[in-house]
Amino acid sequence: MADRKDEWIKRIVPGRSFMDVGGLWGTTNEKITAALNAGATRATMADIAPLDHALWNDFDRHCASVGINNYAKARLDITAPGPAAATLQHDVIHCSGIIYHLPDPYTILANLRQLTKEQLILTSMVVPECIKNKIGTLNFPADHAAFVPSLTDATRKIVAEHFRAANISVGGITQPMEEPWLWPDGKPNFGPWWWLMSPVFLRGMIKVAGLKVEDECWSWEGLSYSFLLHV
Repeated sequence: MADRKDEWIKRIVPGRSFMDVGGLWGTTNEKITAALNAGATRATMADIAPLDHALWNDFDRHCASVGINNYAKARLDITAPGPAAATLQHDVIHCSGIIYHLPDPYTILANLRQLTKEQLILTSMVVPECIKNKIGTLNFPADHAAFVPSLTDATRKIVAEHFRAANISVGGITQPMEEPWLWPDGKPNFGPWWWLMSPVFLRGMIKVAGLKVEDECWSWEGLSYSFLLHV
């Protein structure tokens, strides 16, 4: 199935600058190659990983395998971009699979807004507005999200059944946490899911952050949701 986000990129990126925020993990989900092939004037991969991390080598090899090498690389902590926000502004920003891994999702959205000159493509794993299975029923309306570290046993069992049916393992839900929520230095662990949010809940945060929805769609067999936003 074609990636709807690639269709957006082909339409909006030609003649514009593009940055992929946090796209280093997994390598194959990056959108730098798609943007440059679509006619981006320049493209930057920005990630929290140090520039000497092995993930950057994996990314370079991946890009080289498809004939792409004219991109920039930047280290960026999207939870606290600081002065980098001004120097890393791009016309189009892409960020996928990040917001639900962070304890403060609104601040991340606001920081992405700072980086975005024109349009933002945002994707997050989500839950439906209503989960109903043999264990029970949960609702996730516009004014409700679940903080995973605080899930009750009853809620966890319903959500775990939902994810198991989709063949997804989520630490703290379908299986015990292997690592702490906070590291010994007090910094949050960005590995686990911190939040369970529905698309309608995310839409509310998007509005408050000063972004407008131009298009939206389900992806990954109804497990994630993408927004095409503009400032």
